[in-house]
Amino acid sequence: METKVKRIYPGKQIKDIKFYKVEDLEAILGLKKRTIRKYLRTGRIPGAIKLGRRYFVSTKNFDRYIGKK
Repeated sequence: METKVKRIYPGKQIKDIKFYKVEDLEAILGLKKRTIRKYLRTGRIPGAIKLGRRYFVSTKNFDRYIGKK
């Protein structure tokens, strides 16, 4: 019996948590995708989730990065 994996789409909420993709962060921060991926890989932007080749960041973790509470 196969179980389906729930996919995360831009702006989609799973259990009341919204996730950003690298493209969303690119538009918000004004940085290149390569730089954002480096920040996610090194932990400079905290709490990144990697699914396959894609990175996702919850709004809570992104707010922590930019200094909001």
